[in-house]
Amino acid sequence: MCDAGDSEPSSEHRAQPFFSRRALLVGAGVAVGATAIGWDLLSPSLSATAAGTYLRPCGDVRISSSWQDHRNRNPPSGEPGTDYAVPVGTPIRAAADGVIVDRKDTTSTATGRYLALRADDGNYIRYLHLQSSAVLPGTRVARGQVIAVSGASGFGYEAGYGPHVHVSLWLGGTPLQLGFTNSVDFENYAEPEDPMPVHQSSEYSWNATLPNRKWTTVPVGMGKYYLASTGTSGSETGDLAIYFSATGVTRGFQIRVVAEALDSAGQVTKTSGQPVLEIPPTRDSAVNPQTFGQYAVPYFLSGRLRIFAQVRALNSGIRVQKVIVKRNFWLS
Repeated sequence: MCDAGDSEPSSEHRAQPFFSRRALLVGAGVAVGATAIGWDLLSPSLSATAAGTYLRPCGDVRISSSWQDHRNRNPPSGEPGTDYAVPVGTPIRAAADGVIVDRKDTTSTATGRYLALRADDGNYIRYLHLQSSAVLPGTRVARGQVIAVSGASGFGYEAGYGPHVHVSLWLGGTPLQLGFTNSVDFENYAEPEDPMPVHQSSEYSWNATLPNRKWTTVPVGMGKYYLASTGTSGSETGDLAIYFSATGVTRGFQIRVVAEALDSAGQVTKTSGQPVLEIPPTRDSAVNPQTFGQYAVPYFLSGRLRIFAQVRALNSGIRVQKVIVKRNFWLS
């Protein structure tokens, strides 16, 4: 839902890190950790998105006001688009591979907070009435990546509207170039049906004592170390969680995911270690000698890439008993 006030361009870009927040089990307590794969490494080349393959922002949800509904208003909406009815706080995913080119972080004007995506096919997409954005202008994002959280912002209020996300689409230009009223119906370019992810899980009894202060690659099966990998023409978007149980933890241990880029001969050309998560020991090791930890990360792989996990002991005598990997992913 928008009107003439939506044509105001944004000039403020407050720096806010993009983190995916997941619950991390640490002994008997719960901590929140965050990490994200480096997109520049993991998506060195991305193919253009074809019309008809855009991802809806929040999946298969009710449309509360269509693009045509916006056009039929009296007066017509200043920025016709599609309103998807979702509760405040719903994750919003990128419709296509591309670059974030604009962001507004205040509730002022009819748009409220918004985020704009220049898709790799040259088209321009805006998400309005947000609660918050998760990526900064200049950031390359992958189709399906969480880029914002839905809200109801507008006209200077957090609840200027009912809760929803408004999506506007322009073909081959920006709203300022083509005019806000010259948007097209996003639904005509969206996938007929949002794909379901592939679910995969494994459990491996490692039963290994870790060398002190040394990064050790984590096996996730007999002779298996890679959590996900793609070839020359493949790409994969997913969510990954690795669960550990260990004994002998007095100071703690660290976990990280490492990404590798490969050449055509299968040789590693670039390596990127992702942010490290530290797992402290259980609060009362006499009562519960086991320490539990979880490392969770969203990822996008395109081209010859692979990821694996590493663990490092912060004291001697730590023994990892079990490793469980859970993965939801989409192939393209």
